[in-house]
This record gives sequence, structure tokens and C-alpha cells, in this order.
Amino acid sequence: MFELAGVRKRYAATTALDGVDLSIARGATTALIGPSGAGKSTVLRMLIGLEWPDAGEVRFDGEPLQRARLPEQRRRIGYVIQEGGLFPHMSAADNAALLARTLGWPRARIEARLDELARLCRLPADALRRYPAELSGGQRQRVGLVRALMLDPPVLLLDEPLGALDPIIRHELQAQMRELFATLHKTVVMVTHDVAEAAYLADTLVLLRRGRIVQQGSARALHDAPATPFVREFLHAQRSLEECL
Repeated sequence: MFELAGVRKRYAATTALDGVDLSIARGATTALIGPSGAGKSTVLRMLIGLEWPDAGEVRFDGEPLQRARLPEQRRRIGYVIQEGGLFPHMSAADNAALLARTLGWPRARIEARLDELARLCRLPADALRRYPAELSGGQRQRVGLVRALMLDPPVLLLDEPLGALDPIIRHELQAQMRELFATLHKTVVMVTHDVAEAAYLADTLVLLRRGRIVQQGSARALHDAPATPFVREFLHAQRSLEECL
């Protein structure tokens, strides 16, 4: 579905991506993990054309991303960030329907799609009438998902979608998202700092460090056969509650 071939990206003196080769399978969920500054979000932004490589190529569905075709290609990709990235002056419904309205969807079609997605994402119907400041963090994230799914794109990109939520809401949304991914059969690429979350949600984990891929595979493969000592250290870096008691 996506391919990165020899992708390099620098910001002034900082190398964000250093010759990344990556293939992301259609219909699978892939989690990009790694320490801060590893290049995870840069990879994700490359996939939707928010960043452009200094060298190398990004391909989507077999075709190179092209600046002239970005609007068309982006309509096939849903993009979710922390807190949903909602416009504060617009209701949840208006946020979610913004692109559909821009494309000329009739009102009845928009309302039917919003109702369908609100049920699918377990968002109370009355929440769509509220403004972002009137919603909880979990509700804002669900609105972000509704917006990303509005055009029924084959791809979902999620950048730390649950990072700002409290543990109880995060746990609930993790379960709901896994169910949602299984139901929709879309290609999903997500960035997370939480190794357990990545293992719970994703088929494939891609561990980056200093702009390079250190290892990729299933959570079990990374756990049982780490390619380097860093892989082992990173997977075990998050303390469990049992360690603290």
C-alpha cells in the first residue's frame, strides 16, 4: 500500500530520516515506535505528503506521491492526530463533515454518514452538536476518527491518537479501536510511544532510532529475537505496576 525507498529528510543540521526503506502492507495495522526524535511522525507525515523527502521516493498504491495530485491522493487517506485536531469555532458535526461538504455532498448524505459513523465510533449523537471545548478528550478523539472515516478512505494514519488521554479512557479506546480496525479492514499506520499499545493494536511493529529502522516484525518477533541490544532495552524500558509495588 505504501513504500518508502531510500527516503532521507533533514531539518537544518538534524537528520530526521536517514535512508529509510519501508513497505506497509495493504489491510494490515502497522505501528511506528521508537524514542522521541526517532523519525516516527516524519514517516507518517511523508505518507500523506505533509513532508517531502530530500532524497528517495514515497509510493502510495504503486504510484509516487506527486505534489500535483496530493488533493486527490489525500482524499483516500484519513488522518487523526491527538485530540482530533478539531477547529474550535465549529461544531463536532461541522468538523467531521468539512471535507464532504467541500466536495458537494448533499445534506441528507452527510447526515446519514455522520449517524452511521457516530454509532460505529460509539460517539453519543448529541455530542455532534457540541463544540470541541464542550467535549471530553475521548469524545474529541472519536470525532477525529469520524472525520477521518467520513469519505470511507482505504487508509487511516494516526499520530499519537491516544497520547493525551487518561489511562481509563485510553484503555477503553484501545479496545474500541482494535474492534474498529478489525471491522473496517483498512490499512492503518499509527505512531505511538506505548509499546504495549502498539503490540495490542498492530500486526507489525516498526522500531526506529535516529532516523533509521532498527527492526520490524510482529511484537512477538521483536520480543523473542531482538536484532540489537537497543531493541531489547526499548521493549523493556516501560515499567509495569508490579515493578513499583
